[in-house]
Amino acid sequence: MKELLVLIDRQLESPGLLGIGFHLILEEKFERDVHQERSRQLTYMGGVAITIYVLFLFNDLHMRPDHFMEAVIIRVGIMAPIALACIFLLKRGVTPALREMIMSVLICFAMLFTALLLQLSVSAHSFLDLFALGLIVLVGNVLFQLRFWFALYTSIFNIIVMLYLVNYHPISFDNAGLMAMMVFCAVTIFSIISNVRAEKAERLSYLLLLREQLRVEEYTDKSEEFRRLASIDPLTEVYNRRHFDCLVKSLISKHASHSLQYGVAMIDVDKFKCYNDKYGHVKGDMCLKRIATAIFESVHPDVDIVARFGGEEFVVLFPSTGPRDLLARAEKIRQHVRGLALPHADNVNQGIVTISVGVSAVGTGDAYRFESVLQQADEALYRAKSSGRDRCILATGVEAKMNDEPTIA
Repeated sequence: MKELLVLIDRQLESPGLLGIGFHLILEEKFERDVHQERSRQLTYMGGVAITIYVLFLFNDLHMRPDHFMEAVIIRVGIMAPIALACIFLLKRGVTPALREMIMSVLICFAMLFTALLLQLSVSAHSFLDLFALGLIVLVGNVLFQLRFWFALYTSIFNIIVMLYLVNYHPISFDNAGLMAMMVFCAVTIFSIISNVRAEKAERLSYLLLLREQLRVEEYTDKSEEFRRLASIDPLTEVYNRRHFDCLVKSLISKHASHSLQYGVAMIDVDKFKCYNDKYGHVKGDMCLKRIATAIFESVHPDVDIVARFGGEEFVVLFPSTGPRDLLARAEKIRQHVRGLALPHADNVNQGIVTISVGVSAVGTGDAYRFESVLQQADEALYRAKSSGRDRCILATGVEAKMNDEPTIA
C-alpha cells in the first residue's frame, strides 16, 4: 500500500508525456480497475455508432440511388456484422490492449468501406460525403475515446485514406478536395486534443480517488492496529485488564438481563517471583507467554474471554457456563499448564511450573454483581495457594450449592 501511494505521489508530481503515461504498476492497476466499466461503455457506444452508420442509408438513397444496393451490402451486410462481432468480443471479455485494438479496427473498417462506397459512386454530388468523413474520426477519438496512442494511429490511417480519396475521387468543384481535406484534418486535430484532455482528466481523477481510498484504508488499518494494541497485552497477547473490564461490562449486563449463568476463573502462577529471581526476567516473560498460550488453547476462544489481570495473574470469563461445568474446564487449564513441563526448581513439590486456580460461578436466576463473583474467585484462588498450590478450588458459596460434586485437589 505504501509503495503504491509513493508511486501515485510521484505520478502526480511528474505526469510524464501529455499527462497520460503511468508507471507500469499503476498502468496495470488502472486498466484492471476501469476495464469492466470501459468495456461496458464501449459496447453501448459501439451499438449507437453502428446504428447511426446504418441510418446513413437514407443519405445513400438520395446521393447515390444507382448504387443503393451496394450501400446496403456495405453498411448492413458487412459493417454491421463486423461491429456486432466486435461488441460480442467485448462482452465476452478481452484484455485492455485487445479491447482498444478491436475498437480501433472497427473505426478503420468504417473508414475503408465508406471510402469504397464513395469510389463506387458516380454521382456528381457524392464528393460532398468527403465532408462527412470527419464523423468517423469523431466516433473513434471522442465517442469511443480510444486510448491516446490507438486514437493517434487510427487518425493517421484515416488521414491516409482521406488523402487517397481527395486525390482519386472525382470532384466537381475546384479546390473542394483541398477544403474537404482541411476540414478533415482540423476535425482530426481537435478531436485528438479533446481525446488527450479527456484521458488526462480520467487518469488524474483515478489517481486522486485511488490515493484517497488508499489513505482511508491505511488510516483504517492503523486505527484497527491501535485499537488492537490498546486492548491486547503486548507480552502475552491476550486481552489486558482494561479491555477485559469493557468486555465484561457489556457481556455481563446481557447475562444479567436474561438471568443467564456464567463463570470466572482467577489464575496465578505458583512461586513466579522465585522463578524470575532464579531464571531471570527474560525467561520469566517467556514462561508467562507459554502459560497464556496454554490457557487460550484450553478455552473456547470464540466465546470465552482470557485476560492478563496483572503480573502473573490471569482471569478467564466463561459465558453460559454453570457451576457444574466450570470446575472441569478450570481443571483442563491447570492440566494443560502442567503438561508444558516448564522446569521450576524452586517449586519444590512439583519441580515444574504450575498454576493455582480459584473459580466462581453464577447460576441461572442468581443475582450477583460481577465484582462479587470476581471477589469470590479471588478468595478461592487464595485458598488454593494456601492449601498447597497446583489445584483448582471452587468458591465457598458455589461449593455449597454443589456439595454432591467432589472438589478436585
